[in-house]
Amino acid sequence: MEADMEPLGRAETPNENPSRDVSYVDTYVLTRTGHEVSGQTPISSFERLIEDLPEQPASQVSWSVKGEIDPHGRHFLRLSVQAVPVLECQRCLQPLPWPVDAENRLRIVKSEADLDDEGSQDTEAEDMVERIVGSPRLDVLELVEDEIILGLPYVPKHDVCPSLPEALATQEPEPDEAEPSPFAVLNQLKKD
Repeated sequence: MEADMEPLGRAETPNENPSRDVSYVDTYVLTRTGHEVSGQTPISSFERLIEDLPEQPASQVSWSVKGEIDPHGRHFLRLSVQAVPVLECQRCLQPLPWPVDAENRLRIVKSEADLDDEGSQDTEAEDMVERIVGSPRLDVLELVEDEIILGLPYVPKHDVCPSLPEALATQEPEPDEAEPSPFAVLNQLKKD
């Protein structure tokens, strides 16, 4: 088993670089053998993810990447990511934990020209599969980080902000009696 795992390529082990356990895989070997590579990485290791976010708790990102080949001989990676980054609510500016539980299937292509090749798409379902260029040294954590970033909302908000004053949270807005309804104005114009 040790010999099978070597080509999958853990380029660095936790002891070699404790700040970031970077796992590189050979996408062709991973898909051909059907192996799975998985791990847990501190959320603080994903610099692009956390650069504009509030301070993150010491939480882990769980991830796995499994290689597979479909009946037509096409190579795929199945990526699974679970994380809970803390965002900032855009209404109350308080911390907002945002669970990300993403699963994605990525088709491995041989060259950048194949990324946009319309002729190789056999089915409509194929349109939904993202493509990446295969590599003998793919940075799995970069792929995981991309998936988390794609799972974040553009404008994060609590359903009900915890810091909203209770009077505002329970009070129903009263209709303004001074302003007539726009339909009443239209009705008046119709009569004239």
